[in-house]
Amino acid sequence: MKHVLWAAAPLCLAALSGCSSVPDARAPAPVVAAQFSVAPSAASPQAAQAAQAAQAAPQLDTWWTLFEQPLLNRLVDQALAASTEVRMGLARVREARALREAALTQYQPQGGLRASGDHRNVQRLGGAAAGGAGLGRQSSAGLDLQVSWELDVLGRGDALARQADGDYGAALYGAYGERATLVAEVARSLFEAQRLTAALADAQATITIQTRLQQVLARKLERGLVALADVARVDASLLAAQANALVLQSQLDAARRALLVLVGQGDQPLSALVLDDSQTKAPALPQALPADLLARRPDVLQAQAQMDAAAGGLELSRLALLPSITLTPGLGLNWQKQGASLSTGLWSLAGNLAMPVLDRPRLLANARAQGARAEQAVIAYEQVVQRAFSETDQALLRMAPDRQRLQVLAQAEARAQNSYEAARKGYEAGFFDLVVVLDAEQVYRDSRGGLTQARAEALAHAVQVFQALGGGWPRDALGADTQKTN
Repeated sequence: MKHVLWAAAPLCLAALSGCSSVPDARAPAPVVAAQFSVAPSAASPQAAQAAQAAQAAPQLDTWWTLFEQPLLNRLVDQALAASTEVRMGLARVREARALREAALTQYQPQGGLRASGDHRNVQRLGGAAAGGAGLGRQSSAGLDLQVSWELDVLGRGDALARQADGDYGAALYGAYGERATLVAEVARSLFEAQRLTAALADAQATITIQTRLQQVLARKLERGLVALADVARVDASLLAAQANALVLQSQLDAARRALLVLVGQGDQPLSALVLDDSQTKAPALPQALPADLLARRPDVLQAQAQMDAAAGGLELSRLALLPSITLTPGLGLNWQKQGASLSTGLWSLAGNLAMPVLDRPRLLANARAQGARAEQAVIAYEQVVQRAFSETDQALLRMAPDRQRLQVLAQAEARAQNSYEAARKGYEAGFFDLVVVLDAEQVYRDSRGGLTQARAEALAHAVQVFQALGGGWPRDALGADTQKTN
C-alpha cells in the first residue's frame, strides 16, 4: 500500500500544479452610483430612508394598485392567471428545481438492490461421468445490495451545489422578470387604450363643434351673409374630423383586442372590455435608493445567479483535475439447492482512487473554457447593473417634469376653451370673422389633444419607473419558494 501511495504522490503534485494554471474569475466591479439624478419623491433623504423599509418593497411588489384603478387590478390578476408567458416561466422553474435536486444527490451513496434467480434441470444424454455430480434439479437465488459512494473530500459537492443553486436562481428570477414585464405591458396597454378613448372623445367633440359651426353658417348663408367658400371650408373640416374619428375608433378596437389577448381573453368580444374617456392619474412613487436595484430587479438577480453558477462550474472544472476516491461496499445473500439447501451471506468493502492522466489536456482546456465563461458572466452582470441604473435614472428624469407639465397644459386647455367660446359667440353676433373662430377652434383642439397626450405619457413614464425600480413581482415569495426546495 505504501508503494502505491508513493507512486501516486507525483501525480497528485502534477494535478495541483494543473489547477493553479487555471485562474479564478475576477469579482464584479462596483458600478452603482451613489444616488439618482432625480429623487423618486420630494421627501428628504432622512424621511426616505425611514419610510423605505416599511413602504418601498410592498408597494413595488404590487405597484399597479397605487393607480387606484379597479379595472387595471382586475386585468393584472387575469393576466397573471392566464398568461402563457407566466405559465411557461413557472414550468422552467419546476424543471430547474428538479435538476437542482438531482444534481445535489451526486455525492450521496448511489446504487440499489439486485435480485436474481435460477432454476435448471440437468440430465445425462450420453457418455460416462464419474458419479452424478452436477445432474438433476438445481435452484439458486441471490439478493445483492450494490453501492457506489464518491467521497467529497475536496469540496466538489459545495461547488456543484453553487452551480445548481445558480442555475435554479437564474430560472426563478427569469420567471419573475417575465411576470414583471407582463404586468407593465398590461398597464401600458390599458393606459394606451384609455388614451385612444380620450382622443376619440376629443375627435367627437371636434365633430360637434364643426357641426355647430356648419349649422350657424347654413343660417347665415340663407340670409346671404356668408360666402360659399366659408361653408366649404367648414364642411372640409367636419369631414376631416369624421375621418379622424374613424381612424381612432379602429385603433381603439385594435388596442382593446390586444389587451384582451394579453389577459388571456382573446376569444371574448370587444364589449367585454368597457372603457370610458377618463384617464388614470399617475401616483406618487415609493422611496427607492440605487442600492435597492441590486436586491429588487429580476434581471440583476438573474445575472448574479448566472455568475454564481459559472463560478461553481469553474471550481468543478478545476477539481476535475484532482483525484477522486470512491467506496464500493456490498452486501449479499445467496441460496442454492441441489439436493440439499445451502444459504450463504457476504459483505464487502472496496475502494478505488482515480487520477486523470491521459485526459489531462482535455480537462485543462475545459477548465480554461469554463474560466472564460465565468469571466463573461461577471461582465454580463456588470452590464446588467449599469443598464439597470441607467434605465432607472432616465425614467426618473423623464417623469420629473410631468406633474408641472400637466398643470400648465390644463391651464392652457381651459384658456383655449374660453377663447373659442368667446370667438364663437362673437361670430354668431356678427362681431368676428369666421377665420377668428376657426383659429380659436384649432388652438382649442390642439391644446385639448396635447393635454390628452401628456396625460398618457405621464402614465407611461410612471409604469417605466416602477418597472425600472424592479417592481411587479412578490419579493417575499422568494424565501418561501427557496425553503420548499431545500
